[in-house]
Amino acid sequence: MFRKNKMWAKFLNDRFNWAICTMPLFLGLLMAWIFYQQIPTRLNVGLIDLDKSHLSQEIISSLNANSALNIKYFYSSLREAKPAIASKEIYAVVVLPHNLERHVKLGIKTPLALYYNAEYVLVGKTLANAFLQTLVTIDVKQDVARNLSIHHDLLMAKALAFPLHVNLHPLYNEHNNYSQFLLTAILPCMWQILVALGMLNFLQHCVHIREVLAALGLNTLIFSLWGTLLVAYLKPYNAHWGVLALAVVLLVLGVSSVVMFFHALIKDPVRIASFVAAYTAPSLAFVGVTYPVTNMSTLGEFWSSLLPISYFVKCYIALAHYQEGLRLALNSLSQMLFFLLFLPLSLLILQKKGVA
Repeated sequence: MFRKNKMWAKFLNDRFNWAICTMPLFLGLLMAWIFYQQIPTRLNVGLIDLDKSHLSQEIISSLNANSALNIKYFYSSLREAKPAIASKEIYAVVVLPHNLERHVKLGIKTPLALYYNAEYVLVGKTLANAFLQTLVTIDVKQDVARNLSIHHDLLMAKALAFPLHVNLHPLYNEHNNYSQFLLTAILPCMWQILVALGMLNFLQHCVHIREVLAALGLNTLIFSLWGTLLVAYLKPYNAHWGVLALAVVLLVLGVSSVVMFFHALIKDPVRIASFVAAYTAPSLAFVGVTYPVTNMSTLGEFWSSLLPISYFVKCYIALAHYQEGLRLALNSLSQMLFFLLFLPLSLLILQKKGVA
């Protein structure tokens, strides 16, 4: 009993252990604070009005009425606006060309240009969608007015203006919530890295096989609790909670087993940390949320298949957002079992190296 208490005290008296084990709370709060707004609104935009007509004023008012846009500055030329885009003072600039109203009245198609900072992918997408939505509305209003002057029938004028009515229904993330989009990938990937760091640090205190198993149990307990809180925060309302809880435990055991394997093979803490960092750090790029795995190169697909978090995220998305996701989730769980093979392999290597 004394030896067992001494072993647990060894694990728990390390301040770095405490730092790693409590890090999910601080990182989770930080990410939630960064992405609290969820949907980009009132993005600063510049405008160049070369027409200065009634129509251009209507377009400016419509753009400013869109919740995603905020016409903050007016410029006389694109050259004057470029420094503001480069300095992030504005995200985009809209150019209304000369003779815009005249061309519209004559039925001449006139392009309106939107220049935006492509460094911000989600912001750029929001700007482009808001810009197109506003222009389509104005274009339809112009067509209705033109048709009404010819046919003197409002219903016919509307039918001629938009004979086909498009009804789009997003099946996932319907409100373009970039918090939901990014946190689904960022938080699990950060959690996986902390699981690996926690296990690695616990192993530095281990001398005997019994201590290795105790470290595995403690790491699994701590980070499974954090994983459960993570899943609860991401709000999978339609999910099978029992399956998700199993996925959480399998993820922690799988990552811990891989770290144990590195520890059994290498022993040098610095080199192990390097391998663990190289293994877990690129998770966000290969997890398949920000970019589809099926569109990656063969190397990208292979690296994604080596990461336990890839299967966990597939399981989570299947359960949280797909109507018939249980079968897909169970398939992902079965693939996660592969990583548990590193556990007996690690113990075997440690025994051969003389760890009692």
